[in-house]
Amino acid sequence: MIRLPDYNEKPKIYLAQCFFYLGIIAKPFYLAAPGSFQLSDLLMMIGCALYIFVTKKAYYDYDKSDTWFYLFLVFVFLINSIYFIVLKNDEFIRCMMFYIYNGIIIFTFSGFMREENRPAFLQGLGFVLKLSMTIQGILYLTGIGHWMDGVRYIGLFTDPNQYGVFIFFSVLQIYITDHLLGKRSWIIWSVIGTLLLLPSASTGTMLGMVLFWVGLYFSNFRSMRRIWKLIWGALTGLLILTFLVLGLGVQLPKEITSHFMYERVIEKFNKVSGSTTNLIKDRAWNRIVDYPEYFLYGSGEGYNKRFNDEDLELHSSILAPAHAYGIIPYIFLVIWVFKKARHTRFLFIYIALFGEAMFVVNTRQPAYWMLIILAGIPQAEYLTEAEQEEPEPEKPKTGEAETLCPKSV
Repeated sequence: MIRLPDYNEKPKIYLAQCFFYLGIIAKPFYLAAPGSFQLSDLLMMIGCALYIFVTKKAYYDYDKSDTWFYLFLVFVFLINSIYFIVLKNDEFIRCMMFYIYNGIIIFTFSGFMREENRPAFLQGLGFVLKLSMTIQGILYLTGIGHWMDGVRYIGLFTDPNQYGVFIFFSVLQIYITDHLLGKRSWIIWSVIGTLLLLPSASTGTMLGMVLFWVGLYFSNFRSMRRIWKLIWGALTGLLILTFLVLGLGVQLPKEITSHFMYERVIEKFNKVSGSTTNLIKDRAWNRIVDYPEYFLYGSGEGYNKRFNDEDLELHSSILAPAHAYGIIPYIFLVIWVFKKARHTRFLFIYIALFGEAMFVVNTRQPAYWMLIILAGIPQAEYLTEAEQEEPEPEKPKTGEAETLCPKSV
């Protein structure tokens, strides 16, 4: 690694992080057309530019495991560029720019996580996420937030799934930052996030939230007090009972069955249990059945009318990259994820994240890639300054035997 001249760059890094935070807070406020460059993207790019071009340190100090993602990114650029030249459709360029944009986010976020002020960055990240969720709660309670067709809450987003993904990702990030910084407020924010998610009736993110809560229970079981084991065990049992009720078709009171979230869950449940064909069509997975050859060399991402008249994109962050860019670039992406997750203490976070990602398009969301990095950093790298500077216990002086057992009274 090349060593740069020593100069005071911390204020510049702090400024870059502030713009990054502002981008996270601005994420729910869609001021431009869906799928276009938003205010939040501008703010995050300013933060990235300050870190990369002002400090210059990022050029010479990056996580070597990220090389696998950049190799994947090269194929994204090449494949989408070829399809753009051949089919002359701007969608290929737009989809390519999403990946380049998130590649810059990954580069910068990884840099922030390696700085000396990493604990402070994590403190700030947790704070802005909680602030943003508080704003979403206020918008919902005051009636300022919008509804789609009067039944699905979208806040100030343009789609209920966008809203649901934002809340779900915020809950996961708050859990990680709080847990590894020794805080316990994640319990409250997990409950608040779940309640905020319900009005969206987004079944994909609800599946992820269910996996999160189940994983939360089993991963923390040994450290729980008895009362929490009973409470969380009862909630887990209630969750399983709910799925049994849905599966057996038990009649429930109108107060429950009239709720749109119930109708959405029943609709999705019937699609899964009734016929896999229904689920495949609902998620546009029929494309991978009708065009399996694209797993070899990639279909490119965009211009979906090639495959169906509805212009429906393939709804899966797991299957879509493999079909769009082929098996070799996809292997690079899988290797990158594996290298991030191999030392994780939060396996259930990855299970919840990829369980949700199987049915939702997340690849355009910076928080999706940030979570892959955040959940994979080893526990030792999250130590606060106080923990890092904690003095070692004094060793017994020469000639003095260590007391292995307490003296009898």
